Amino acid sequence: MDISGIFAISGKPGLFKSIAQSKHGVIVESLIDKKRFNAYTSYKVSSLEDITVFSVDEDVTLLEVFKSIAEKENYKAIQVIETANKEDLRAYFAVVVPTYDADRVYDSDIKKILKWYNLLHQNGRIVKASEVKEEVKDVEVAKEETKSEKPKAKAPKAKAITKEEKSEEKAVKPAVKKKAPAKKKAE
Repeated sequence: MDISGIFAISGKPGLFKSIAQSKHGVIVESLIDKKRFNAYTSYKVSSLEDITVFSVDEDVTLLEVFKSIAEKENYKAIQVIETANKEDLRAYFAVVVPTYDADRVYDSDIKKILKWYNLLHQNGRIVKASEVKEEVKDVEVAKEETKSEKPKAKAPKAKAITKEEKSEEKAVKPAVKKKAPAKKKAE
Protein backbone atom coordinates (compact mmCIF):
# COMPACT_ATOMS: atom_id res chain seq x y z
CA MET A 1 0.00 0.00 0.00
CA ASP A 2 1.51 3.28 -1.10
CA ILE A 3 0.13 6.72 -0.26
CA SER A 4 3.35 8.68 -0.72
CA GLY A 5 2.98 11.66 -3.02
CA ILE A 6 -0.81 11.73 -2.57
CA PHE A 7 -2.39 14.97 -1.33
CA ALA A 8 -5.73 16.31 -0.18
CA ILE A 9 -6.40 19.95 -1.06
CA SER A 10 -8.87 21.92 1.01
CA GLY A 11 -11.88 22.98 -1.07
CA LYS A 12 -11.15 20.50 -3.87
CA PRO A 13 -12.90 17.13 -4.13
CA GLY A 14 -10.91 13.90 -4.19
CA LEU A 15 -7.20 13.27 -3.96
CA PHE A 16 -4.25 14.47 -5.99
CA LYS A 17 -0.96 12.94 -7.06
CA SER A 18 2.17 15.07 -7.07
CA ILE A 19 3.62 15.39 -10.59
CA ALA A 20 6.32 18.06 -10.31
CA GLN A 21 7.52 21.04 -8.35
CA SER A 22 6.75 24.46 -9.81
CA LYS A 23 7.95 27.95 -9.03
CA HIS A 24 4.81 28.84 -7.07
CA GLY A 25 3.69 25.48 -5.68
CA VAL A 26 3.24 21.88 -6.78
CA ILE A 27 1.78 20.54 -10.01
CA VAL A 28 -0.79 17.89 -9.12
CA GLU A 29 -3.02 15.49 -11.04
CA SER A 30 -6.50 14.60 -9.86
CA LEU A 31 -7.05 10.90 -9.20
CA ILE A 32 -10.68 11.36 -10.27
CA ASP A 33 -10.44 12.91 -13.74
CA LYS A 34 -6.63 13.01 -14.33
CA LYS A 35 -6.67 16.80 -14.86
CA ARG A 36 -3.51 18.65 -13.84
CA PHE A 37 -3.17 22.05 -12.23
CA ASN A 38 -0.81 24.07 -10.11
CA ALA A 39 -1.53 23.85 -6.37
CA TYR A 40 -0.25 27.22 -5.28
CA THR A 41 1.39 27.80 -1.93
CA SER A 42 -1.74 29.66 -0.80
CA TYR A 43 -3.76 26.39 -1.04
CA LYS A 44 -4.09 24.25 2.07
CA VAL A 45 -2.39 21.06 0.86
CA SER A 46 -2.10 18.05 3.19
CA SER A 47 -0.09 14.92 2.49
CA LEU A 48 -2.00 11.72 3.32
CA GLU A 49 1.12 10.48 5.09
CA ASP A 50 0.80 13.34 7.60
CA ILE A 51 -2.92 12.97 8.35
CA THR A 52 -3.95 11.19 11.54
CA VAL A 53 -7.27 10.19 13.07
CA PHE A 54 -8.04 11.22 16.65
CA SER A 55 -7.96 8.28 19.00
CA VAL A 56 -8.48 7.74 22.71
CA ASP A 57 -4.89 6.49 23.16
CA GLU A 58 -2.59 7.69 20.37
CA ASP A 59 -3.59 9.24 17.09
CA VAL A 60 -3.77 6.67 14.29
CA THR A 61 -2.11 7.41 10.95
CA LEU A 62 -4.26 7.33 7.85
CA LEU A 63 -2.04 4.58 6.42
CA GLU A 64 -2.90 2.35 9.38
CA VAL A 65 -6.60 3.10 8.90
CA PHE A 66 -6.38 2.20 5.19
CA LYS A 67 -4.54 -1.04 6.04
CA SER A 68 -7.23 -1.94 8.55
CA ILE A 69 -10.01 -1.23 6.02
CA ALA A 70 -8.17 -3.23 3.35
CA GLU A 71 -7.84 -6.24 5.63
CA LYS A 72 -11.51 -6.04 6.61
CA GLU A 73 -12.63 -5.70 2.98
CA ASN A 74 -10.11 -8.29 1.70
CA TYR A 75 -8.39 -5.57 -0.37
CA LYS A 76 -11.56 -4.75 -2.30
CA ALA A 77 -13.51 -1.50 -2.59
CA ILE A 78 -16.03 -0.54 0.10
CA GLN A 79 -19.64 -0.91 -0.98
CA VAL A 80 -22.56 1.48 -0.34
CA ILE A 81 -20.84 4.47 1.22
CA GLU A 82 -23.26 6.95 -0.36
CA THR A 83 -26.42 5.20 0.83
CA ALA A 84 -25.22 4.41 4.37
CA ASN A 85 -26.57 6.52 7.20
CA LYS A 86 -24.40 8.17 9.86
CA GLU A 87 -24.90 5.43 12.43
CA ASP A 88 -23.87 2.71 9.98
CA LEU A 89 -20.74 4.66 8.99
CA ARG A 90 -19.77 5.16 12.64
CA ALA A 91 -20.39 1.47 13.40
CA TYR A 92 -18.23 0.45 10.43
CA PHE A 93 -15.46 2.86 11.46
CA ALA A 94 -15.59 1.58 15.05
CA VAL A 95 -14.85 -1.92 13.71
CA VAL A 96 -11.96 -0.63 11.60
CA VAL A 97 -10.51 1.75 14.22
CA PRO A 98 -11.89 0.62 17.59
CA THR A 99 -10.06 3.32 19.58
CA TYR A 100 -11.12 6.35 17.50
CA ASP A 101 -12.41 9.34 19.46
CA ALA A 102 -16.12 9.59 18.58
CA ASP A 103 -16.35 13.15 19.93
CA ARG A 104 -13.56 14.60 17.77
CA VAL A 105 -13.99 12.53 14.58
CA TYR A 106 -16.97 13.87 12.63
CA ASP A 107 -19.32 11.96 10.34
CA SER A 108 -17.99 13.94 7.37
CA ASP A 109 -14.42 12.87 8.27
CA ILE A 110 -15.43 9.20 8.30
CA LYS A 111 -17.22 9.48 4.98
CA LYS A 112 -14.24 11.32 3.44
CA ILE A 113 -11.77 8.66 4.63
CA LEU A 114 -13.91 5.86 3.20
CA LYS A 115 -14.26 7.71 -0.13
CA TRP A 116 -10.48 8.25 -0.20
CA TYR A 117 -9.96 4.53 0.37
CA ASN A 118 -12.16 3.70 -2.64
CA LEU A 119 -10.40 6.31 -4.78
CA LEU A 120 -6.99 4.90 -3.87
CA HIS A 121 -8.30 1.40 -4.59
CA GLN A 122 -9.51 2.49 -8.06
CA ASN A 123 -6.07 3.92 -8.80
CA GLY A 124 -4.20 0.75 -7.79
CA ARG A 125 -2.73 2.12 -4.56
CA ILE A 126 -4.46 -0.43 -2.28
CA VAL A 127 -2.81 -3.81 -2.91
CA LYS A 128 -1.60 -6.69 -0.77
CA ALA A 129 2.08 -6.72 0.08
CA SER A 130 2.36 -10.20 -1.49
CA GLU A 131 1.02 -8.82 -4.81
CA VAL A 132 3.63 -6.06 -4.76
CA LYS A 133 6.40 -8.62 -4.13
CA GLU A 134 5.15 -10.71 -7.08
CA GLU A 135 5.22 -7.65 -9.35
CA VAL A 136 8.78 -6.85 -8.24
CA LYS A 137 9.83 -10.45 -8.95
CA ASP A 138 8.24 -10.27 -12.43
CA VAL A 139 10.15 -7.07 -13.18
CA GLU A 140 13.43 -8.60 -11.96
CA VAL A 141 12.88 -11.71 -14.12
CA ALA A 142 12.19 -9.52 -17.15
CA LYS A 143 15.41 -7.55 -16.52
CA GLU A 144 17.45 -10.77 -16.27
CA GLU A 145 15.96 -12.06 -19.52
CA THR A 146 16.90 -8.87 -21.36
CA LYS A 147 20.44 -9.06 -19.97
CA SER A 148 20.87 -12.65 -21.13
CA GLU A 149 19.80 -11.87 -24.70
CA LYS A 150 22.54 -11.13 -27.20
CA PRO A 151 23.15 -7.47 -27.70
CA LYS A 152 21.81 -6.15 -30.97
CA ALA A 153 24.28 -5.63 -33.80
CA LYS A 154 25.61 -2.13 -33.93
CA ALA A 155 25.38 -0.01 -37.04
CA PRO A 156 28.51 -0.14 -39.20
CA LYS A 157 30.98 2.65 -38.64
CA ALA A 158 31.40 5.33 -41.26
CA LYS A 159 34.12 4.58 -43.80
CA ALA A 160 37.22 6.73 -43.55
CA ILE A 161 37.84 8.98 -46.56
CA THR A 162 41.17 8.44 -48.25
CA LYS A 163 43.45 11.14 -49.69
CA GLU A 164 42.50 10.12 -53.24
CA GLU A 165 38.79 10.54 -52.53
CA LYS A 166 39.44 13.97 -50.99
CA SER A 167 41.31 15.12 -54.08
CA GLU A 168 38.46 13.84 -56.28
CA GLU A 169 35.97 15.84 -54.17
CA LYS A 170 38.04 19.00 -54.66
CA ALA A 171 38.12 18.42 -58.39
CA VAL A 172 34.34 18.06 -58.52
CA LYS A 173 33.62 21.14 -56.41
CA PRO A 174 33.66 24.41 -58.35
CA ALA A 175 36.50 26.71 -57.51
CA VAL A 176 35.53 29.67 -55.40
CA LYS A 177 37.20 32.92 -56.38
CA LYS A 178 38.64 34.88 -53.55
CA LYS A 179 38.08 38.62 -53.55
CA ALA A 180 41.06 40.91 -53.43
CA PRO A 181 41.30 43.04 -50.34
CA ALA A 182 39.70 46.45 -50.69
CA LYS A 183 42.05 49.35 -51.32
CA LYS A 184 42.22 52.01 -48.72
CA LYS A 185 41.47 55.52 -49.80
CA ALA A 186 44.14 58.09 -49.25
CA GLU A 187 43.25 60.50 -46.56
